[in-house]
Amino acid sequence: MEKWKQTLEKLSETVTVTKLDGILIVTIGTLAGIIFGMLCSPRKNAKYGCNNGNTMIHNWGEEMEEDADEEDDVVSFR
Repeated sequence: MEKWKQTLEKLSETVTVTKLDGILIVTIGTLAGIIFGMLCSPRKNAKYGCNNGNTMIHNWGEEMEEDADEEDDVVSFR
């Protein structure tokens, strides 16, 4: 009980904090809260996006260049 009273007496002292220290304290607290919230959240498999089905990835770069060369050789009249 004596240690507790000594701790409370130390907390009642006035402490001066600069603006930079205050900003850093708030920033660290905010980031720690975000990380703690991510780690302790019940929903672990969150998906981000609109899920409109547009998830196909195409690698057409090389094929399009080859097709362009072939089209230049062929002359078509309409």
